Amino acid sequence: MTDTLERVVGDWPPEAREAAARTAERYGPPDEAMPSRLVWNRALPWKRVVVNRDPVEHRFPQPHNDRIEGWIDLSVPAEATADLAAFNGSIRVERTRGEVAIGCDVEPINFLALNLAHDLIRGRVGVEEARREYTEMVAGHMMGIAQPYTSGFAFELADAGAGTADADRPVARHKAPTVARGPARRHA
Repeated sequence: MTDTLERVVGDWPPEAREAAARTAERYGPPDEAMPSRLVWNRALPWKRVVVNRDPVEHRFPQPHNDRIEGWIDLSVPAEATADLAAFNGSIRVERTRGEVAIGCDVEPINFLALNLAHDLIRGRVGVEEARREYTEMVAGHMMGIAQPYTSGFAFELADAGAGTADADRPVARHKAPTVARGPARRHA
């Protein structure tokens, strides 16, 4: 770990320092370093990888702490977002940006979750089947058995700027009025 990186993560919990070191070993020094997180942009095959100092407790498929986020460009139809949330609460959909993120404690499981999320979006599996397959593949991965969805993406990633963003559509018949704001007034 570089001196700069060590200074940033020096007071982080041991698990967070370890996640930062593993990620830096794989992708090099981070592009952004803040007291609470490190960010690697264009950490291929990811659009962005984030390591957070503070974990998010997650109990599916077994208790662990989400700390490493992987982001990709992916178009998600509005009707698929509820199924993704039901499959895995650590999946975040940013439809307007055309991005999807997954958080877990190890990168191979992030690949697994997004591969199954892609299958779910495309209708190849349902929510319960995706949860069952995820649970089985996580168990296999932890036992050292190679899993097909943990080594990378099983689908073609969108090129940056390839139209995954969804700006939605207006529903108001007119523009919202602009409110002029003057200096603040004090009431006596």
